[in-house]
Formats: sequence, structure tokens, C-alpha cells
Amino acid sequence: MSKTKMKTKLSRRQYFFIIIQTEIGVGILSLPYDLHSTAKQDGWISLLIGGFLLQIILLIIWLIAKRYPEKDFFEINEAVFSKWVGKGVSVLYIAYFIIVAMVILLLFVRLISLWVLPQTPFWILAFFMLLVCLYLASGGVNVMGRYYTFVSGLLVFLIVFVLYAIKESKLLYLFPILQSGWVPVIKGANEAVLSFFGFIISLVIYSKVEGKPKQKLRTIFYAHWFVVLFYLFTVLVSFTFFSTKEISFVQQPLLFMLKSFEFPIVTRLDLFFLSIWMVSVATTITTYIYMIGLGIQDVFNSKRATIPNLIAATLLFIPSSFIGYNMNLVDQINNLVVWFGYIFSIAFLVIIYVVSLLRGNKRGGVS
Repeated sequence: MSKTKMKTKLSRRQYFFIIIQTEIGVGILSLPYDLHSTAKQDGWISLLIGGFLLQIILLIIWLIAKRYPEKDFFEINEAVFSKWVGKGVSVLYIAYFIIVAMVILLLFVRLISLWVLPQTPFWILAFFMLLVCLYLASGGVNVMGRYYTFVSGLLVFLIVFVLYAIKESKLLYLFPILQSGWVPVIKGANEAVLSFFGFIISLVIYSKVEGKPKQKLRTIFYAHWFVVLFYLFTVLVSFTFFSTKEISFVQQPLLFMLKSFEFPIVTRLDLFFLSIWMVSVATTITTYIYMIGLGIQDVFNSKRATIPNLIAATLLFIPSSFIGYNMNLVDQINNLVVWFGYIFSIAFLVIIYVVSLLRGNKRGGVS
């Protein structure tokens, strides 16, 4: 490998923060409510179960990437399924990424409208968010890696804000543990898994990261468990701040919790939290624009990323603008994303690995 190519590789630290920033997005605000709706005060157990189960999928991702160390995800599809079938699979993944990113954008704009800018038209908020994300994605994965590493320091502020609420927490709200049995907890693991679907970025950019396979595997696991523990922290604080009855009516418990606090300088801590949270949402959408653009590049053999990224942003903006604040339609699309998530982020990855084993290393993989 040439020195020039080596210089373009992401460091494992940048890889770590790209995975984190992709997974931590719009879902963090509603995750405690979603878990509680299914598993009540045992939702934190569901989260841990979901985190452990996803380690199996992450291991499969690593095994796939290890067999094709110099190929990105869309190139792997062609190597595994043959050129034209592989391109067809890549088109399906592009469509999946578009739907996921669109739901994230819709939920983000709705939340900003509810809490900050109720009179602002949908298309304006969506346009400026996508403009920022498009600019960042057009810089390439190396620029994204440096930027994500830099803004990840803001997560410390989010942790500090939530940490402040511990003084009002009551551990009694977590008991009795497993009062409703294991069935609701297992069902709650479904909600937990949904909040981690961004982990597929670890496969998409695996070939662009420096280091040995085992080093990359450790990085993937470290990033995953950082997100699991971060989510666990926010869920436990929410569950112990609100009683079981209260949290049943609060869809964004973190924001309502922070809204109850005031400081001499900052009177609306929830708005300060939102301003930092928006950065995490922007990085998540940026990653999806990058993945969509990369897929378009590979499918159509394009040499430049600018136009594919612009197409990706446009494909997000136009349908989102038509949907707008129609939350019934948003909920329907969100339910569709849930099923697509299991198909494309879990089931299809298993199929790709099995087929790659059956085909052996004839397509350029290494064992």
C-alpha cells in the first residue's frame, strides 16, 4: 500500500467517534419513554440485553469486513453477490438509508418546532439542517472523522447536564425489579435495539480505517459500549427522576427534566441541551448522506462525491417537505423503518456473511 493511500486512512480514534456520533442522534430524547412504555421501570435491563445481543451482529460485521479488507460496503455487495445482483442489493441499501435519514430529519424538525421555533415552516428548518450536513459530507470521510472527534467533546456537557438531575433522583422508583416478569423486558429489548441501528457505518467505512483487524474490532466494541453506557446513564436518571406514573406521560423526559432547573445565567437549561443535541443529530444525518452518496458513487461508477452527495440531500429534502408535520404519516414511516432495520441492519448482514463463506475467497477477500 502506498504512503499516499495510508495518509488518507482514518485513525481508529476517528473511527470510534464516527460510530458514536452516528448512533447517538434523535432517539436519545425519547428512548427512556419508549423503554418504559414497554418494560416499565425494568427498561434499563432491556437496554443492556439489546446491547449484548448487538455484539453478535457487530462480530458478523467484522467477519464480513475482514474477508474484504480493501472494499467498502457497496463493493463487498458486488464481490459477494456478483456485479449486477450486488448493485441491486446496494440500491436497496441506498433506499433504506434514505428512509432512515428522512425519519431522523422529520423527527428532528418536529422537535425543534415544538420546543424552539413553533412558527417556522418545516422546509426552512429542514433546508438549513441539510445544507450544513451536505457541506460536511462533501468534505469526505476524513474531514468527517476530524470534525466528529472535535464535537464529541460536547457529549461531556450533555453528561454534566443530566448528572445535575441526580440530586433529585429517587432509586426507589426502580423497584421492584422484574415486577412484571421477563416477557416485557424481552419486548423492551426491541426498543433498545432500534436506537443502535446506526452501527452499520462501522462496516461501510471499515476499509478506510488504519490498523489490524483485531484492533478495529476492539474499536467497534468500545464505541458500541460507550453508546450503551451513555444511553443507560440517561435512562437510569430519567427513571429515577420521574415516577412510574409520571414518565408514562412524558415523551421527552430529558428535556422536561432539564426544564425544571434554573441557573443565574442559564434559565432554560433544556434549550441549552437542545443546542448541543442538534450537533449530534447533524452528525448522524451527515453520515447517512455520506453513505447514500458513497452508494450512488459505487453503483454508477462515479468518480466525484459532490454530485452524489447533492443527490442524497435532495432525496431527503423533497419527500420530507411534502410530509412536513404530518405526524400520523411520520409514525407510519417510522414503523416501516423498524422492520427495514431488522432486515437490512441484521438479517441481510447475516445473509451476506453466509454467502461470502459459501463463495470462498474467489472475489478477493482474505481469511
